[in-house]
Amino acid sequence: MSAPARRAESRSAAPAVERLRVRCPAKINLGLWILGRRADGYHEVDTFLQAISLEDQILIERGPAGLSLETAGLPIRGPGPNLIERAWALLGETGALPAGAGVRARLVKRIPPGSGLGGGSSDAAGFLAGVDRLLALNLGPEALAALAGRLGSDAPFFLRGGLARATGRGERVRHLCPIAPFWVVLATPATAISTTWAYGQIKNRLTPNGEGARVLASAITRRDLHGVANAMSNAFEGVILPHLPGIAELKRALVSSGAIGALLSGSGSTVFGVSQSLSEAQAVLNAVGNRGAELRIARSIEHGAVVSRAG
Repeated sequence: MSAPARRAESRSAAPAVERLRVRCPAKINLGLWILGRRADGYHEVDTFLQAISLEDQILIERGPAGLSLETAGLPIRGPGPNLIERAWALLGETGALPAGAGVRARLVKRIPPGSGLGGGSSDAAGFLAGVDRLLALNLGPEALAALAGRLGSDAPFFLRGGLARATGRGERVRHLCPIAPFWVVLATPATAISTTWAYGQIKNRLTPNGEGARVLASAITRRDLHGVANAMSNAFEGVILPHLPGIAELKRALVSSGAIGALLSGSGSTVFGVSQSLSEAQAVLNAVGNRGAELRIARSIEHGAVVSRAG
């Protein structure tokens, strides 16, 4: 019997947890620089990630062998298994699961897919953390982060969340001291953007991160929200905004409506405007009005996926 099989067998009698709720937050990118293409086909990036209060929710409980997944809320587009199903398969492939393990999961989707807010990666990270606790796998933070990194470049970030700087292909995460809490107005147009397509468009538009990243990092260290807003930068804006002028107009509208700064998140399609308070964010949202986009308000948070007992 292999070592993974022996470990799985030894965990088969682990005490049961009845039912768990996993809250999976979204993120915004305060800065994103693309430094070059790697030998493994991914891109080398330098990005500053901030978790926000918009969340998906996963309810998980023990069930018959295998994974039974139900989804509700916003529709998930695209062919193939979603990242929760891939996460379950990965746990099986690595020998982490007890023999005959089974989980029933219900995903309530509130983070718009294809929006640059990291919902799929957050769901995968949260599901891994939830199953680890539900089945008493005792994988530990390093093993969970390694598994998450195989599912999405930014997935390891969501295990802890808060504010962080991610390098490599996004899987090397260094958590930073939080800046003062702030609010964002999220403007998500109907158009979803494929990350693969966005990287294909960027091609040779590399963005050396030297001075820009240093300025942003310095503002974060000083806990200077205005400095952060002024230093925000996203390499994808150079290809996404000219291609989709409606998104560029949303960004302009956020700033003209009173946001202290605005930026495309990730590869889009969401743009966000930064405000110091909830009342200021509400004023921005009201001023932007109906421009063919879903508008939401969220705040910065200092945590990632949260696993708790469900009633």
